[in-house]
Order: sequence, then C-alpha cells, then structure tokens
Amino acid sequence: MPSGGQQQTVSILDELVIEPKVQLLDEPFSALDYEMTPFMREQLRRIFMKTRTTMILASHELDEAIELADKVVLLTRRPTKVAEIADVDLPWPRNLDVITGERFIELKPHCLDRFWHEVKN
Repeated sequence: MPSGGQQQTVSILDELVIEPKVQLLDEPFSALDYEMTPFMREQLRRIFMKTRTTMILASHELDEAIELADKVVLLTRRPTKVAEIADVDLPWPRNLDVITGERFIELKPHCLDRFWHEVKN
C-alpha cells in the first residue's frame, strides 16, 4: 500500500502529464515527508520551465510560495480579501543560489510583515 506522500506524488505527476493550460495545486506537498518535498518542488520547477504551464499554488508555506511563484497573493482574515500581491522578482530557474540569495531573503520578511499586520487587525 503506497503512503499518502507517494499517492500525492503520483497524483501531481499524473495531472501534469496531460499538459493542462492551467494547473491548480492546493497544498500539493502537504503529505510529503521532509526528503520528498524539495525533490517534488524541483520536479515542479522543471516541469514549469519546460511547459510554461500557468500554475496556481495554494500554500501555507511562505518559503514554498516565494520559491515557486512569480507573485504571492497575501490574504486577510475573514472576510477574506487580497491584502497584497507581492511580486517575486527572482530569476528562473530557481536554483539553490537563487533560493538562498539576498533577494529571496528580503522577500520573506516583507510578506511576513504584511501577514502580521493583517493578523493584528
């Protein structure tokens, strides 16, 4: 019997095989273990670089969102509204140098500040 992470991995790859115009990914890595998550992020980046498929990724992991997105939509509490759309002006491909670089590190506190501002209000 495959694990939940293995099932989720197969599900993600299965959806991408059909080459959709838009791919909706809702917490796609949530059931994966620590070792499989970066591997699957890399696979998703590779697929994106090859197909340029538009992907909409819902995530509670800010690092993941910044790593994989061109824009991060930060939402308010209920009633949910868009608090900000943060441009992720990092170059592609998003390799280790990019995701550990100065600009990546600058983007995270900006998004966290906006998030905490919304939580406090």
